[in-house]
Amino acid sequence: MCTVTFFPKGNHQYILTSNRDVAPDRHANELLAQKINGQLVHYPKDPKAGGTWMAIGEQGRMVCLLNGGFTKHDPKPPYKKSRGLIVLESFEWDSFESFAKTYDFHHIEPFTLIGLNPVEGFFEFRWTGKMRFLRKLNNQTPLIWSSATLYDRAIRMKRKTWFDNWLKDHQNPNLIDVVDFHQSGGQADLINGFIMNRSNIVCTTSISQVQFKAGKTEISHLDLISQESSAINF
Repeated sequence: MCTVTFFPKGNHQYILTSNRDVAPDRHANELLAQKINGQLVHYPKDPKAGGTWMAIGEQGRMVCLLNGGFTKHDPKPPYKKSRGLIVLESFEWDSFESFAKTYDFHHIEPFTLIGLNPVEGFFEFRWTGKMRFLRKLNNQTPLIWSSATLYDRAIRMKRKTWFDNWLKDHQNPNLIDVVDFHQSGGQADLINGFIMNRSNIVCTTSISQVQFKAGKTEISHLDLISQESSAINF
């Protein structure tokens, strides 16, 4: 949920990777599939709330979640549902854009969603708890996001500098390069590094990755707690 990178590979092809920073007991060690709105959607399942932070459907739409909107917020529970469930519910809409514009987000904790579809386009959606912000992104530019709930603006900018510096030596990274960056890029810092551990209360529990290439999709998931991995191609 908390560190996401996007690498364009030309002709609507891409690699998107997510490090999930969460309580260790919420780690997920396998990929599941669920039929939503007539298509099979693949995702790693959060064992506590039943949702997910990354999902991709047979028709090519990918949705990825980060906690928080633009800045760190004060939680005000109870909320009506987990943010991870919204990732799956977004597939009930025929397009990510229509979902972002019409879904009732009131009483949902702030979050950021990245929505990507080779046909529809590339979007970033933020919900602040009061207002929604949707913008279309350039699908030809490498990007990085860091969760606003765990990393303040200064740290997010520092992490972007790590990302930009790494790009200078990796202008056309492959899957292995990107996973290596998510495991060892930047600086070794258990508080703000890409692999983090804040007193075993919150830590990086997994690395999940989607590659869309030549009309084919691969989603892979590495559980850093159990060291189990799984992958699905379709």
